[in-house]
Amino acid sequence: MPTSEAALDALMSRLARGDRSAFDPLYAELRPRALRLAEARVGAASAADVAQSALLKVFARASEFSLGRPCLPWFYAIVANEIRAQQRTNARLTLSDHAGAELADHTENAEAQLLRRELERALAQAVAELDGDAATALRAVLGLEPKPALSAATFRKRVSRAYAKLRLIFGAEHVG
Repeated sequence: MPTSEAALDALMSRLARGDRSAFDPLYAELRPRALRLAEARVGAASAADVAQSALLKVFARASEFSLGRPCLPWFYAIVANEIRAQQRTNARLTLSDHAGAELADHTENAEAQLLRRELERALAQAVAELDGDAATALRAVLGLEPKPALSAATFRKRVSRAYAKLRLIFGAEHVG
């Protein structure tokens, strides 16, 4: 069971004051959070590196933590900075001039093609993370498979729940 925010704040304050015994429990609580956020933003391939780098910075900068302040906003700001750094690194990777030429559809501009493919890939990954009922409902809404034999109300409820789960997957703070 996750530790409460107050307990995390207390652990971070102890670590900021030099109490090394706070390291292990704090690491155990923060690592999964960093990993989940990194996976959602940069993908599974880079997530572990981003999470590790963020946690190294958290612990290296523990003495800079303002005692009495909440730990999680400070922590998530560091993780977000590491994610942006990884995204900048990924953006610098370039392909040869001929790579992917056969994939290009010249009826729309390259940026629109890339955006469409990235959105389709992100949506497919997100739908794959949903449970079977939610995934089936969304695929039916998108016209990728037939609508399941359900009452209209049940289908709408499954779609609504699937959208709520997708918002969480894509990093919404709360499900509205």
